[in-house]
Amino acid sequence: MAEAEVDTDEVDEEVRVEVAQPAGPPGMLRDRYMIRSNQPLSDLSTPTAEAFAAEDKRDPGRPLYALICKPDLPPRTNVMRALKGVSSPGLQQLVEWGPLNWPPAGRQCMTVVYERPGGRRVMTSIKGEIRRIDEYEITKKVIEPLMSAIREMDGRGVTHRAIRPTNMFDMSGNGDRLAFGDCVTAPPGFDQPVLFEPIESGMCNPIARGSGNFTEDFYSLGVTIAFLLLGRNPVANLNDEAILSAKIQQGTYNLLIGEERLPLPMIELLRGLLCDDSDQRWGLEDLDLWLSGRRMSPLQPRGEKRAARGFPFQGKEYFNGRELSQAMSKAWDQAIPPVVEGKLELWLRRAVEDKDKANVVAEVVRMALNDSSDKKGATDLMLCKVLILLDPSAPIRYKGFNFMPDGFGSALSAVAASRGDTKLLTEIILREVPKLWFGMRGEYQPDNSLMETNFKELRSYLTQTGMGFGLERCLYELNDALPCQSSLLGEEYVVDVKELLPALNAAAAKRSDNRHGPMDRHIAAFLGARMRSDIDRNLNQLNDGNQGTAMMAVLNLYAVLQYRLGPEALSGLCGWLGAALGPVVGSYHGREKRKELEKELPRLVRKGSIVEIYNLLENNEERVRDENEFQ
Repeated sequence: MAEAEVDTDEVDEEVRVEVAQPAGPPGMLRDRYMIRSNQPLSDLSTPTAEAFAAEDKRDPGRPLYALICKPDLPPRTNVMRALKGVSSPGLQQLVEWGPLNWPPAGRQCMTVVYERPGGRRVMTSIKGEIRRIDEYEITKKVIEPLMSAIREMDGRGVTHRAIRPTNMFDMSGNGDRLAFGDCVTAPPGFDQPVLFEPIESGMCNPIARGSGNFTEDFYSLGVTIAFLLLGRNPVANLNDEAILSAKIQQGTYNLLIGEERLPLPMIELLRGLLCDDSDQRWGLEDLDLWLSGRRMSPLQPRGEKRAARGFPFQGKEYFNGRELSQAMSKAWDQAIPPVVEGKLELWLRRAVEDKDKANVVAEVVRMALNDSSDKKGATDLMLCKVLILLDPSAPIRYKGFNFMPDGFGSALSAVAASRGDTKLLTEIILREVPKLWFGMRGEYQPDNSLMETNFKELRSYLTQTGMGFGLERCLYELNDALPCQSSLLGEEYVVDVKELLPALNAAAAKRSDNRHGPMDRHIAAFLGARMRSDIDRNLNQLNDGNQGTAMMAVLNLYAVLQYRLGPEALSGLCGWLGAALGPVVGSYHGREKRKELEKELPRLVRKGSIVEIYNLLENNEERVRDENEFQ
């Protein structure tokens, strides 16, 4: 993946990304919800999903609309499952979701049906202005219902990650009930402007911010409340880079509120929610205490020690590790020489007076310079380690790509969908870059331990080049909601293993050439990642040099699937398999046996039973008899 392929710019809140031009007949979701492609609703669209009018056939008067997900972005289906049908004052109700045959796109797209707001968005543009909400209104109309929404999501184990005024709606139409908008049609945090993300996730490429936890949601809520209290964006004149830099230097609260005159309770609330230290940031319990009238003094994080003199880099001087590491991460190749030459170590030792950190940096540099096998690779890893040392809470930063570990899968999915260069992401896995970050975490965290184990497994898959492994396997292991990307499936949308055989059966009817069997790298990797049992041994057989053995491995996998999940009859798929079974039949030595098989196979193909075809061909007694007669 070339560095240019990884978009480091934020998604413009006011840009609407079109999935397709609205035209053609309506789509039908679950045989119940009609999505009208000729009735776009631009005022309800998100930056990455277009909105269209929707109608419930069972309840035509119910106000609904649908969002059509962008095909090359992985949607959050785990959150869809968790929120479907949930009724909460601070949430738009997610009514239904699923893949939809969408005529304008000429393919199936993930679609989400929501209740339609009675009023408008709270803000139509991040740079716009609205009527200020005073402290008395904001508690009842904003904080209480939105807290209820976060509490509901917390109970279901999912985060929102798209909290901002432009994604909030007046649900009642009279301002009495404000609710969060969509949070499932794009990767977590992808649509968020940097201003609404904590410093750490704001440093990430938008596609790789990850689900995080509720500390990010409370931070976004704090920024949103500040907007509503002020009636405007207090930093509308700053771009994303300037905003991030100002947050690092001043702190978010000082950046947004500054000298603004606010009631003391609101100051307490915002100091708690906008705390840049996630460990000190307010959560549900703190908000409950605040709502009950208990006055608290939120702890403000102590800023990083300012160096006695700045570190010169790229024409500017930097006075603390966080600022410097951020600048270095954006100028990767230029950052390596001053580190290798010992200038950074000297600055840490003399200007920052942190001898321990200086010693660690010196050791990291020494080890890199002693690596004679791959100088460039060694210095890249060296700089990655140094950046972590300078700012341990920052995301993983490697050659221009910044990511949270749980955001790596979304990035890989997006690059693969756009047919982009995956070289950089592959390099990150093979060089075990995340291991450096996990190794410098402080206290033990179960989630981090699990993710570290997952990255080790990814490296193992990547070093195996056969069908069922490689980058395709990594793709499905990291994205449990990603549909199978096999071209053999045509337009079929397959997310669950039980959907695979029916989809192949349907695709078989549209094929004119069935000489090549119904198996490829994507299907094999999809099965390896999604089947509950370990089938890696079976997958290895797919790569056998003997065509007959490889084809029997395909039959074995599909026979097991049909036996466990059905359906009983798959005549189309059986016909496809039958056309590719020549090497298997030919592996029998006896002419009469081959004729017998050629006569029996068409009957089983018409019956649609892969199980019986497999049992016919994989008969150990017949195999032994055939071998003995041949000898």
